[in-house]
Amino acid sequence: MGFEVATIFPGVLLEGAERVAKNASSYEAALYPRMIQEMGWSSTLISESNGGYGGSFADIGSLLEGMASRAINLPIMTRCCIVPGMLEAAPERETVSALLSQIAEGVACIELAGPLSWRQTHALPQLSPVTDGWTVNGRLEDFEWTEGCTHVLFCALDTASQKISIVIIEAGQLPDHASSFVTVERRRIKRVDMGSLKISNDSVLVQGDDASAMCQAGWKLAQVSVAADIVCTMNYMLSETVNYLQERKQFGQPLARFQVLRHDVAKLYVSYETCKNLLMASLRSLDEAGGSDDLAALDLLGVYTREEAIAFAQSVIQLHGGMGMTQETMAARMASRLVANAFRFGDVHSHAKALTQLQAGEK
Repeated sequence: MGFEVATIFPGVLLEGAERVAKNASSYEAALYPRMIQEMGWSSTLISESNGGYGGSFADIGSLLEGMASRAINLPIMTRCCIVPGMLEAAPERETVSALLSQIAEGVACIELAGPLSWRQTHALPQLSPVTDGWTVNGRLEDFEWTEGCTHVLFCALDTASQKISIVIIEAGQLPDHASSFVTVERRRIKRVDMGSLKISNDSVLVQGDDASAMCQAGWKLAQVSVAADIVCTMNYMLSETVNYLQERKQFGQPLARFQVLRHDVAKLYVSYETCKNLLMASLRSLDEAGGSDDLAALDLLGVYTREEAIAFAQSVIQLHGGMGMTQETMAARMASRLVANAFRFGDVHSHAKALTQLQAGEK
């Protein structure tokens, strides 16, 4: 029984990300997040006209694959993919171009807070017009507000017009009323009570259809990012499992020789290959206009990869004979990564509900 890790997103960025991951302490929650700016990764999806690399999602996939190789956590999904993708989807405005240029230069570090879609259950902050600006009420949910973060981008609901708005504020403006916790994969997350925060008119980037388009662009990137991270983690996790079964002996022979365990590994391989092929087939939906078929394809991707991620993690822990419950093992950290990804930017239930509603509408 053997398995060799096959590169999913080859490229120069993968080589750099793998080197960073190998040099990091594998038990740390994350590297210093500022490394994203220092390595220039935040400019990956930004167009060349705004000073960026002008790359594609395959380049983001390389970064995610490199981090997955050692189960290293950096906010690459949000800061390198979702936020730049949303800003690139915004109407051409001087404010937006300036933000993109600042990200590309490494001057600005923008983190995403809160939900991007009705599929997520968190309530949107409320945006109310006042003299010379706006007030924001509510709470910013679950984001990595780390040292070096200069801005926070989030969706809000305009209480007057009931339109979706995209808001960006400087991190220094955020109130001190914050709670924090550490996730199962050791990401440090914060929730901030906005109170009645006064912001300027410039802080509201867009509203209405333009804001919805930005949200949709961000949501689509979020879904393929989560799926890519799941698939890449499965790839390395399967290799870890096969190596463990070949090295660990019981009754005088390697565990890899026991037929029932070989069958379990075969199931893991089928699950990995199916998720990988579904991911590659779904990537074309990023380039489409966002019709119901494209959104349904990403919901299907979300349902399947998230379900398989949890089952995959459970099987690997069982194949390790319970040792996977020890955080110092690579298999345990990868299992935690899979379980956490299954609940990022939606879960199985939310995607299944969206598909059900789509089918009911078609009828």
